[in-house]
Amino acid sequence: MTSRGDRLAARLGPGMMLLAVTPGVAPFQRVLGIRNIPYRGPLIRVLPGVLGNMAPREDLLLLPDQGVVFQGRAYRVGHLVDGVSIRQEEAPANFTAIDILLEGHAAILVQGASLEMGQANAAVPGGLKRVAVDQAITNHLALSSAEFALEEAGSGEILPIPRTNP
Repeated sequence: MTSRGDRLAARLGPGMMLLAVTPGVAPFQRVLGIRNIPYRGPLIRVLPGVLGNMAPREDLLLLPDQGVVFQGRAYRVGHLVDGVSIRQEEAPANFTAIDILLEGHAAILVQGASLEMGQANAAVPGGLKRVAVDQAITNHLALSSAEFALEEAGSGEILPIPRTNP
């Protein structure tokens, strides 16, 4: 999300301003650079709606060490893999990861999801601190996984709740 609306990562460039969604951080962060990194190895696929508030809007492919922010806390996405709503898979041939360098350490919106972005100067303290997986996110992911499992099994039919007369 730029100051002028949604942009594809491939269309970002140095000097553009991205909306930061990290408490205590300036609302916009300047892009210092974009790196396209050829990548081979495991990827994490986050299915739509898993991270709350309908985020992400589409399947999102992330590197395992990518930080995601959920309910104000940053987690390593590789630690959230449940095999259903957040899955590990191998990167396709010729996969390129995009690394966005910002002035500060912040989360930005990508398909509605809050993703942690790095900074050019790692010695500068940032507003995001990653935490270990906790019960709140475990419960949320279990519920999301149950919903996805039902949908994948073709059991998306909604049945009426039987009513009893008082």
